[in-house]
Amino acid sequence: MYTIEQAERIAADYIRELTADWDNDVAMFPDDEYKAQKGEFFYFAFQSAKYVETRDDKYFAYGPCQVSVHSETGECRLLSVQESLAINPFAR
Repeated sequence: MYTIEQAERIAADYIRELTADWDNDVAMFPDDEYKAQKGEFFYFAFQSAKYVETRDDKYFAYGPCQVSVHSETGECRLLSVQESLAINPFAR
């Protein structure tokens, strides 16, 4: 079973590979409020790198930018809008 720190590294690698040819550089949010575990999955948020750095809305990339990592297998995938709303992983 992965720890949240290990899962975060897996998610960051996945996002880096997935977005390598995108026009917009992205980054994982470093804040703990954008990291969560619910059931068998870890959840992490990412956004445009400039938005993460500055929190200036002009750099905000729309849509839920969330990735899940399975706690046993390490399998990663992006969450759809519907999943993001239904799971609401960062609600405290």
